[in-house]
This record gives sequence, structure tokens and C-alpha cells, in this order.
Amino acid sequence: MKTPFLLRSLFAVAVVAVFVWSMFPMTQTDFYDTFRSISKDADDPELVALIDDAKEKQKADIKEYPYPSKAIDAAANDKGGVELKKFLPENVIKNSKIKTNADVISMIRKRSAGALHLGIDLNGGAEFMLELTPVGEDAEKDFEKFRDNAIETIRKRLEAQNYLECEIAPAGGKLISVRVPTISDDEKAKLEQLILRSAKLEFRLAYPDYNELGRILNDIDVAHEAYNAENPGKLLTKEKFYTEVYRPAHANLADYDLLYTLEDNGKRNYDLISTKVEMTGSGVKNAMVGYTQFGQREIQLEFNGEGANQFGKITTANVGKRLGIVLDGQLYSAPNLNEPILGGRAQITGNFSEDEAKGVADALVSGSMPFDITVVSRADIDPTVGSDTIQKSIWSGIIGTILVMIFMIIYYRLAGMIANISLVVNAFVMLGAIAAFDVTLTLPGIAGIVLTIGMAVDANVLIYERIREELNNGKSLANAVNIGFSNAFSAIFDSNMTTLFVALILFWQGSGAIKSFAITLAIGIFTTLFTAVFLTRLLFDLMLKICGNRLKTLSMMQFCKNPKINFLGMKKITIGLSVVLVIGSLILIGVKNKDILGIDFTGGSQLLVSYEAKAENAQRIEVAKIEQYLKENGYNARASYKTTEEGTEQLEIVLRGEVDKDTGAKIIEDMDKAYPDVKFDIKAQNELGALIGAEFTKSAIIALVLAMIGMIIYMIIRFQFSYSIAANVALIHDVIISLGIYLAFGGQLTLQVVASLLTLIGYSVNDTIVTFDRQRENLTLMRGASYNDIVNTSINQTLGRTILTSTSVLLILISQLIWGGDGIKDFISVMLIGCIVGCYSSIFISPTITAYWHKRERNVSEADQTAENTNN
Repeated sequence: MKTPFLLRSLFAVAVVAVFVWSMFPMTQTDFYDTFRSISKDADDPELVALIDDAKEKQKADIKEYPYPSKAIDAAANDKGGVELKKFLPENVIKNSKIKTNADVISMIRKRSAGALHLGIDLNGGAEFMLELTPVGEDAEKDFEKFRDNAIETIRKRLEAQNYLECEIAPAGGKLISVRVPTISDDEKAKLEQLILRSAKLEFRLAYPDYNELGRILNDIDVAHEAYNAENPGKLLTKEKFYTEVYRPAHANLADYDLLYTLEDNGKRNYDLISTKVEMTGSGVKNAMVGYTQFGQREIQLEFNGEGANQFGKITTANVGKRLGIVLDGQLYSAPNLNEPILGGRAQITGNFSEDEAKGVADALVSGSMPFDITVVSRADIDPTVGSDTIQKSIWSGIIGTILVMIFMIIYYRLAGMIANISLVVNAFVMLGAIAAFDVTLTLPGIAGIVLTIGMAVDANVLIYERIREELNNGKSLANAVNIGFSNAFSAIFDSNMTTLFVALILFWQGSGAIKSFAITLAIGIFTTLFTAVFLTRLLFDLMLKICGNRLKTLSMMQFCKNPKINFLGMKKITIGLSVVLVIGSLILIGVKNKDILGIDFTGGSQLLVSYEAKAENAQRIEVAKIEQYLKENGYNARASYKTTEEGTEQLEIVLRGEVDKDTGAKIIEDMDKAYPDVKFDIKAQNELGALIGAEFTKSAIIALVLAMIGMIIYMIIRFQFSYSIAANVALIHDVIISLGIYLAFGGQLTLQVVASLLTLIGYSVNDTIVTFDRQRENLTLMRGASYNDIVNTSINQTLGRTILTSTSVLLILISQLIWGGDGIKDFISVMLIGCIVGCYSSIFISPTITAYWHKRERNVSEADQTAENTNN
């Protein structure tokens, strides 16, 4: 016993330490300071001079060098291609697999970023306004279709890089808006490169005569220098000189572009590549980062059947020639074809950093876009909820958690204190895991974490109620603890595994916020299992070791002492009520139709407003107050502040639906009157598309359907087919009624509501399975009893647990609803309704369905019992 206890203790300490360590640093640090802090010598004169040069470049031309990473790279190139890795210790170079300057910059970027990534609602972010210029007639002709495809392509690329809480929407004309949660200046550089990559992969033959190529390139150099010397007022780059001057004068080069590969030090190696595209990247099935035999990074391509066949034909027909690999107009390599390549695979080699290689691979997999993409503007956006709302939400969560902890101590006393220790550890481990897995933390996410902590109480309640049963049966405390944990484990395991199955499918098939939710849900499951089962048991063992025989029992309160309620006897009333509520909710949804959709689903009109303080002491108006003012005046709107590249601050108001110019002007005129200390002025009015497009909705629906199918399969394996059907019917019942009641009180379907409904799925499944677990156990223990008796007994036995769990969750929800502010009101309102409906369905709906399903077995059981009594 002693050795396992010691090992378990060490394991628990190690897990907690790792995840708590993952939370730091909580905020981002300066790029240059980070570089110096990890260097061999922070005061190295060459390093200090290099950083000073980079800072000067940013001061001199912030538009050319908006990010420190870009400035330090340029400063290194100006000094003859300084290798940045020479400033780093050998262990850092080895552990981070650093080879190029891009690797160094990427590593510094990661280390300077904060561990916890906050969402746009909590900490603002960056906005890129992109203009899409169609390439080809199809994209021009059916622009909206290809634009929507481009939005999904960009979303997939961002998701592949762990940016899951992005907002991407059409912004009128040929513009789309891409908003990403708060990131450092240097992450913006990486992000911009990722977004702008069209992923147009082309295989084009290089100039055939290698010896003549050298002579031509030398001639171009000489001619270029001579031209610029003769035309000092019209200097041309080498590429432009070739295109505009040299190529038109040389007919033999009419079908060749002048492209170059880049060395790590910035040196360009020029080549002549045919303008004829032999093959595009449409046949690429998969792309991943790999290494050559010399340790150089490469992108390994795998073609689909058609692509492999086409690539084989091209390489067979051109053995002995060089094949240029061009991505987005950039030449990466032009290897010689020594033999046909028939295996359906190819490699792109080049001076890739780790991030760049992964970005290119992800872009190739997500697909190319038939557009030339340019960044029209960049802006920093403020948090979409005010600081007051954030503070209220956090404090309401703390208050709710404290209320739950007080409740646990009052009800379970010493055992409640142990549960509270587990809850606190659960919170820290969960935050550490969120940081470790780069999950973006949003305001609903924080509410969800607090709610998860409340739901984690359920596992403790299950264990404690089982321990109570064993103590009541006369077991010693040590035996009661052993049996209690053992008997409660199946219910805890099945409920969490079913929810985990849902999370995995949502992550697999979902996108954006759905993926983010799935990760958070999965993290919550593992942390709950670790703290509520493993850590709580460890603390109980510690308590028993310390107290020994002095502790004979555990003092606990008990609300429901051996209840014997005939729940199935109420089935006509409860089923009737559920049918009325479900049908009523569906009718309401049908009647309201698109009116139930919030701005996230419908898009709307964007007002970009400048504002000027009329008085010296005038303060900036909180966005929550502006939104409340607009709501009181009949407008469904959201507001936020953003700062443009020029440093000008603007107020952005997005109104649901189309709003004409006159209405926009009237809104601003009314705001001038409402806030006399500030002068508002409309700078632009645009139409914004929906944040949640058709593809997002489609993937979400597919994910939910597959999740339900997965639950059915799991519950068939662990329980019975009837149980799986009952659980899913109860789940659909809970979601429809919760949404219907919320909409009946004037709510609208938004991303927050979607997140809340997804959370409700996990909660509802958890509640139902606990009852089913007791039914499964009683089928063995109560042989000869009618099925109705077994179901009623099971509900009564778990009634105390159901009430306690619901009470703990309701304490948190009510505290957040009262003190949490408007920022999480939608999320909490739906969860509050769902919690009540879920509790009701786990008692009255799912057990009733299983009892009705097994009606035949019940009658047979009664007949057998009657026959047995007659014989006696």
C-alpha cells in the first residue's frame, strides 16, 4: 500500500506542476527583449547593434517594417546575411532544431507570446481587410460562390495553425474581413503571410540548356545595371526590367519568366522558368513537412490517382530536363528529372522555417484560391465586451464557485473539504491544459470552465453517495471508501467517455468555434477524471493514513432519505408536457423563421464612426453602454473599437440586416444627442456578411449527427440499444425545448447560444447515464422485480445525486446571470433553462422510454413472479 501511495502522490504532483507551469508567462513579452534573454550574451555588442538597427528601421518606415521579426530579418541581411543562430546557446539550437534565420525568428515569436490566448471578446485582436481580385473567368462570373469557398479555405488554414476562434465574413464588394484573437505584432506577420498565400502550385519546365542559361543570366545582370545607370529617374528591379525591357527584345525568351530561389542569407539565385504550366496542385491529396537525408526541411506531396497519373506522364516525357516547382509565383527548386516519377509522390525543397513549411503544407491541403489577394487595411480591434463586463463575469464565476464550495462543506463536511481541494486543482489544471494546447479562451469559455467545475462536483457526489450507502450497510470507513469509489466508477467512466466521444467527433467534423469547444470539452473531461477520481481517492487515502482508527465514519447531510416516488406513474402528465413543449418550440421556430437568427448568422450593416471628445475630461464610452442604448432604441447591434494603421481610433457598429444611409445617419444623430460630450461622424457604411456561413453550418450539423450516432454505438456496447435511443431522444428533447423557451423570451440564435447548446449536450448526457448506470446495476440485483419497479427504484436511488448536482450547477449559473453582466447573458440563460430541462428529462423522459421499450419483458417478469407466488 505504501509504495503505490507514494507513486500516486508523485504522479499527482508532477501532473499538477506541469500544467500549472504551462500557464506561464501569462502575458506576451517584447520580441527584442525575448531575443536578448535567450541569447548567450544579452550584452553582445553585435547583437545589441543588430537590434538597434531593427528598431531604427521600424521608426523610419513602420509600414515597410510593421513587425519586429521583419525588421530584424532585414537588419541581418543588410549586414551581409548575419546568421542569427550564432547568438544562441547550443542547447537552444539543438532542442529547437534551428537551421535558418526564419527558424530563429519563429522560435523567438513563440517564446514572446503569452501562454494563455484570449479571444477577441476578452482582449481584442487584429483585423485584416482583404481584397479578392478574381483570376479567370469562372471566379469573375460566379464571384460570390468562389468568395465563400475562399473564406472556408482561409478558415481551414487558420484552424490548421490553431487559430480556432476567428471571425471571417464578406465585407461588401470584393472585400472580406478576417479577425483573429489578440496576437503579438510578430504573429501578425506570420498570419498575414498565411492568409495571402493563394497556394497556386505549378510544375513548369526550366530553361533546357543549362550552359546557355548562365550566359543569359549574366547578360541580364549587365543589361540591368546599364539600364538603371542610364535611367536614374526610373529604376527598375531585375524582375521588372526583364519583363518590360529585356524579354521583349529577345524572342527566344518570350515563353520564360525570370524567377529565383532564396538562400537563408537572402541571396537570390535566378533561373528561367517556362510560362507554360505542365501541371497544377489540384491533384495534391496530402502534404506534410519532412526532412531530406541532409536534414533540410522539405514538403512531401502525395497525389491522388489522377494527379499521380498526370505527374508520371510529365516526368516520363521530360527525363533529362529540369522541372521547376513554383508556389504562388515563388520558385522553390528546379531539380533535374533523372528518371520518371511514378509513385504518386514529390518533394518541394527550399529554405523553409518550421512555421513556413507547415504553413505551405496546410495551404496546399486546404486548397488554392482563384484570387489575387491583397491586404487593403490592417487594424487592431479592442475587446468586443467592456472591461466592466469582463470583471463582472469573472467575479460572478468566483462567487458561484465559492457558493458551491460552501454548499459542499455544509452538506458533506470533511468529505466536502476534500472535494473542494479537487475543484481548485481542477481549475488550475484545466487552465494549464488550455494554455498547453493553445486553446483560445473566450468569455463563454470562461463561463464554460466555471460550469465544468460545477459539473465536476457530480463525480464527487456520485462517489460520496455510494460511500454513504456502504456506511449505512455497516461497512467500516476504509471498506466503504473502497467500495464507494469502485461502485461509482462505472457511472463516472461511462458518462465522461460518452461526452468525450461527442467531443472527438465535434473536433473531427466541426470547424472554428465548434473545434475550440470540442477541445475545451475534452480537456474538462480529463481534468475532471484526474481530480475527482484519482486525486480525491489519493486525498481520502491520505486522510485515512493520518487519522487511522480515530476516524470511524463520515458525517454527511441527507436531503432524500429513501424516497419511494412512483415517477413512472406520472408518465401521462410528463410525456404530455414534453410533447406540448417540443411541438410548441418547433412551431415557434417555424413561425419566426429567419427572425430567430442573430447577427452572427445573418450579417448586417457596418457603420465605421469617428468620434471626437468635445470636453477635455470626456471619457471613451463603454461598448456595453452603446449596445444597451441601441437596444433600447430598437436596434439589434453590437459595437467595438478598433485602431487603424494610421493610429486613428474608430467606433464600429454592426446592425442586424440591411440599413439604408438615412437610418445610419439618424442613429449617429441620436447618439450625438444621447452623448453630448462626444461628436460622432460616419466615415463609411458597408454591408457585412454572416460570420457563420453555409459551410460552417453544414459541418456543424454533420458533426452533431455523427456525434449522436457515435453515442448510440457506445451506449449499445456499454448498455443496451433501448438505452442509447432513450438518451438521444432525451438529448434532442432538451435542446429543442431549451432553445424554444429561450426564443420565446425574445432571444436570438448566436454563436454564444450555439456554444451553450453544445455544453448542454455534455451536461444532459452526463445526467442521463448516471440513472441508466443504476438501472443496469439493479437489473442484476433486483431479479424477479418488474421493469417498472427497477426503473422507479433506480430514479429514487439517484434522486439525491440529481438534486445535489443540479443545485451546484444552478448556484453557479444563477450567480453568473445576476452578477455576470450582458457579455455572457445569452450563454448562461440557455444553460440555466437547459439545466432544469435536463434534470427533468433524466428523471421523467429517458427512464420512461426505456420502461416502455421493455414493456414486454416487464409483463413476462410479472407473470413469472405471479407463477412463483402461486407455487409457494
